[in-house]
Amino acid sequence: MRIDDALRKRGFRRWYERQLIESHAYLVTGLLSLIMMAIALEMIAFRHSLLHAIALTAIELGGGALVVFSWDRFRCLLANAEALAVQAVCAQCRTYGRLQVIDAHDSEQTITGRLLTVRCRGCAHEWRMG
Repeated sequence: MRIDDALRKRGFRRWYERQLIESHAYLVTGLLSLIMMAIALEMIAFRHSLLHAIALTAIELGGGALVVFSWDRFRCLLANAEALAVQAVCAQCRTYGRLQVIDAHDSEQTITGRLLTVRCRGCAHEWRMG
């Protein structure tokens, strides 16, 4: 779902809270995968069958890939949420997060990939976020 659609559907504060929860779920997944890798590494014993060692090595590689993927998603989601959170304050009335998306279009110069035109619900001041 594009950022502007998500903000229209949930509102900024709910969207932000959801982004934080989702990013930290990825962080926990990565940490659990790291623990799984350590356990698999500890259990490898070459006195058992070769198939056993290969299976544990495959678990380690899968866990490593999951750690890298989870860390990347955590970083990306958190960076996007924080970048927009900094810009979600109305310059006129200093209200945080009470905004309405008016317009959005693609922009490669923004961290989210979309340049949003928003309006404060308190004082109707307009500004751009991205």
